[in-house]
Amino acid sequence: MTRRIKQSTLSLVVILMTVLAGACAPPTAKLTVSRNDIKSGEPVTVKWETKNAKEVTLNGEKVDKIGGKSVIPKDTTKFEVVAKRGKKEARDSATVNVNTTRAAAPTVTLKADQSSLERGQNTTLRWSTEHAKIVTISGMGEVPASGEREISPRVSTTYTATALGDGGNATASARVSVTDPAPPPMAERPRTTTESKEPPAADQFRAVARMVFFDYDKSDILPSEQEKLRRLADWLNQDRNRPVAFRVEGACDPRGTSEYNLGLGDRRARAIKDFLVSLGVDPSRIETVSYGSEKAQGTDEGSTSSPPSWAYDRHGEFVYLRGGDRP
Repeated sequence: MTRRIKQSTLSLVVILMTVLAGACAPPTAKLTVSRNDIKSGEPVTVKWETKNAKEVTLNGEKVDKIGGKSVIPKDTTKFEVVAKRGKKEARDSATVNVNTTRAAAPTVTLKADQSSLERGQNTTLRWSTEHAKIVTISGMGEVPASGEREISPRVSTTYTATALGDGGNATASARVSVTDPAPPPMAERPRTTTESKEPPAADQFRAVARMVFFDYDKSDILPSEQEKLRRLADWLNQDRNRPVAFRVEGACDPRGTSEYNLGLGDRRARAIKDFLVSLGVDPSRIETVSYGSEKAQGTDEGSTSSPPSWAYDRHGEFVYLRGGDRP
């Protein structure tokens, strides 16, 4: 019995000593920030952790003993956590530097060596930029910050350069007017008993409107197919052919769901229409429709020259509708 009392007394003494040691232990504090250097308007995360503290403040504001918060400093700021226990205290701090310097606004210039051409002639488009990260020119896509490129537009075209940078964006334009060359003097034709006749407009359209093919799951006009559309646009933009109206039918290979292929076929038909419109063809003359994979015949990957094949099924096809016939 006496032994048990002694053991209980010893345990109580150990507990009391532990409590007294904890009560006397000084507080500790630790503070960290996610980044020390930021740009104006960017957020930063402040985290802190304390021990043996009765009261904790962050930059004078009472907070939990352990915590974190996201802030957006307007300028360079020192974050300090203070842990107090009686007369004892611990501190830790970190400074976040805010760069408030505004980035320089980009500039861009664009000009053509010749602003007026006859169809078939070339000119050089030149551009330069400053403080730009991305530069694009309509009809060319992304280009270097400065450079030049030889162009041969088939119709009058306005080229627009856009420069994007940390300080904003800027644009510049240059227009190149294209005129038809003067016709050669007409030679006297020999008279024949039967006057030759031109093929009807529908036959001419079918001869020049060649099927346009696409890569798998894509609706971008391939460089190899663009020349087909340029030849078609030249024919459509002739005065005598301007009444011609037609339909562009988008098609896909049999892979994919019916809903997806209908959408892909529509994007292909519209990509062809948009390309022709960019070459001066009136959009009111062009109808579009998607057949998805409804007309697909392909069974494997083959070439576009030997249908049926999946490669052949991925196309846009032209259908003559009306206009252009002459008595």
